[in-house]
Amino acid sequence: MGQGYVRNDTINNIADGNIINASDFDGEYDAIEAAFNSSSGHTHDGTAGEGGVVTVLGPAQDFVATTTEIKPKSNNTLDIGTSGLKFKDLHLSGTANLTNATTTGDLTLTGAAHNIVFDASDNALEFADNAKATFGGAGDLEIYHDASNSIIRDTGTGKLALDGSTVEVRNNDGTEVMAQFVEDGAVSLYHNNSVKLATTATGIAVTGSIALDGIHLDDNEKITLGDSTTPDLEIYHNGTNSIIENNTGELFIQGNNITLRSDTSTEVFIAMDKDGAVELYHDNAKKLDTDAAGINVTGQIDVSTDVNITGDLTVGDDVSLSSDGAIINIGAGGDVTLTHEHNVGIQAKTASGFELNLQTGDTSVESGNVLGKITFNAPDEAGGTDAILDGAAIEAVAEDTFASDNNTTALVFKTNTSGAATERMRIKGDGTIVMDTQVDIDNITIDANTISTTDTNGNLIFAPNGTGDIVVNTDIISTTTNQNIGITPHGTGSVVISKTDIAAGEIDGTTIGANSAAAGTFTGVTLASGATVTAILDEDDMSTNSDTALATQQSIKAYVTTSLGAASNLTDTGITFAGSNTSDSITTAFAIVNPEDSNKTFTFANETGTVATREYVTANAGDGGIAMAIALG
Repeated sequence: MGQGYVRNDTINNIADGNIINASDFDGEYDAIEAAFNSSSGHTHDGTAGEGGVVTVLGPAQDFVATTTEIKPKSNNTLDIGTSGLKFKDLHLSGTANLTNATTTGDLTLTGAAHNIVFDASDNALEFADNAKATFGGAGDLEIYHDASNSIIRDTGTGKLALDGSTVEVRNNDGTEVMAQFVEDGAVSLYHNNSVKLATTATGIAVTGSIALDGIHLDDNEKITLGDSTTPDLEIYHNGTNSIIENNTGELFIQGNNITLRSDTSTEVFIAMDKDGAVELYHDNAKKLDTDAAGINVTGQIDVSTDVNITGDLTVGDDVSLSSDGAIINIGAGGDVTLTHEHNVGIQAKTASGFELNLQTGDTSVESGNVLGKITFNAPDEAGGTDAILDGAAIEAVAEDTFASDNNTTALVFKTNTSGAATERMRIKGDGTIVMDTQVDIDNITIDANTISTTDTNGNLIFAPNGTGDIVVNTDIISTTTNQNIGITPHGTGSVVISKTDIAAGEIDGTTIGANSAAAGTFTGVTLASGATVTAILDEDDMSTNSDTALATQQSIKAYVTTSLGAASNLTDTGITFAGSNTSDSITTAFAIVNPEDSNKTFTFANETGTVATREYVTANAGDGGIAMAIALG
């Protein structure tokens, strides 16, 4: 506190609450001026005791203080401190507007969380972690370190540009170049201070191999490989399709396991394994795969052109030829063809006659083994199950164990009855035909060997259906010693033989049925009863008593006429005849009346004489009539 001055107001008017007159300041100004002269000065602590507030300071009153600001009287004429006398700390809670600022030591800018320091000893402006240097009206450019990384970030519009004729990105001590950008020249990328990629006037030059996570080219922009003028290999997309075009040599895709998949990687198209299978898929389901023996196909094979197979073909499912007239060629020159005929079936054709060979692979054929079989099938439509049923079959069946000198075989024909294939006919190895049932045939020609039944005692019947004939163009011979051959009509029919050649026209050495008029003579005919007929006699009187001769019709008629009379007539009602001396209108008749109460009998004694009748005698009531019988002795 300065020494101040002594008040000269003697009447004590200069005091709070008093009226001060002009005369009260007599001598006061002089005293105040002396107190504030430049040599002694004056201090004021701003309290009421020090007097009123001092707002203007300095000898020229060039420092002004108000309630809101402290400022110089005139612009740019007043320093705060000097190089020899400095203020210690400056504390601001507002904005420091400095036209020029110079510090001679460290300068710290304290932020809400992170500080910025000008370290005079390091000659460095140091930003603490996450303290940013920002540029632009909205902080568009940021430069900072986040405790892990150093970041230059452009957050606004426009570009982040580095300008320079040659711009390099180097390691932290500047000893190695990592990237270099040369005006009107190359952009080079380095690895361990060695150029690996550089731009050229026509594209890029790469030193070493390329490892990519991805690459993008626009439509019709190509990846080209090779040294020739026309690229040896091109890979590109033309706006519609993706294309790999190889112009020189072969295109190889190499790998231990190679898979082609859909764009979403959810479906496999082709899978290829080293030393393993190649698999082809449809809708993610395997349809074809290779194995050590060949290929395996799941599903059908549709072929629109020829299929040439030089080795074996194994098919686990259907093979379909969908077009009418499609041909399967078999043989080196297509010698055999199989052709589908629309709504008809299959035509098998060779140049000189078709031969079908069904061969078994059984190396130990025993009796009863089937060597080959042709089966005729149809679906079970009536049952509603569409199950495949056997309709008929032809089988080649071994009749004995096969050996080099013994391979007899039978051909068996079967038909279906009640769901079961049943044998109907068998052609045995020796040519014998064996049937188990009646055979109805329009025409049959048998050149040799035997037709027999499987039943030892069964009949073999040849019966024409309708008015047809049974024609035999060769011999009918009994293969059993002393066995008869009989021809018997069925029902009321007759055996009609229009021309017979038996043993060169002979029966028992006698010619019959010859073209000459000579009659054939039988030495004997055995009847069904066992009696033997050796002769036919023509005797009108039946004088010969023979048990081996038959009478002719003429001799029988003559005998009856002589014995009974020419007019005799025998009917089921009686006998009517006339004597030689009786007129034609008078006859004698024995009438037979149907008995009603019992059988009636007429009996004649074994003697000669005349049979007489007498009338019924009433008186002899006990007689009851006469019963008669004619007995020929």
